[in-house]
Amino acid sequence: MHCRLHTNGTPVALPSSYEVALLRAAQTSLSNVTRHARASTAVVTLGYLDTEVTLDIYDDGTGFDPTAVRPAPDGSGYGLTGLRERITALGGSMAVESAPGDGTAVAIRLPLTPEEIR
Repeated sequence: MHCRLHTNGTPVALPSSYEVALLRAAQTSLSNVTRHARASTAVVTLGYLDTEVTLDIYDDGTGFDPTAVRPAPDGSGYGLTGLRERITALGGSMAVESAPGDGTAVAIRLPLTPEEIR
């Protein structure tokens, strides 16, 4: 699998809680791509906007029905759920768009206010 990283906007220093959340989001998403998607390409885009920092992960893999995802009997399968909880706890949002045969996009948004920018 090929993976590309793009950045948009002017990077700003972020709170450590944001840095950890964005790192975990990228790790979880790319792990899912590697384990499940059978993708040939993944693209990670980190964006610094005036009012938010964004992280988008897209793959061209097999896709899935996000409404049908259930934890596995072995206790695994909580990656996206845990990630959503982490992002929501920081006041952000996360969306997952996918369909069988159409790849997957994970979009994360975290608010940037003067308090968040170091």
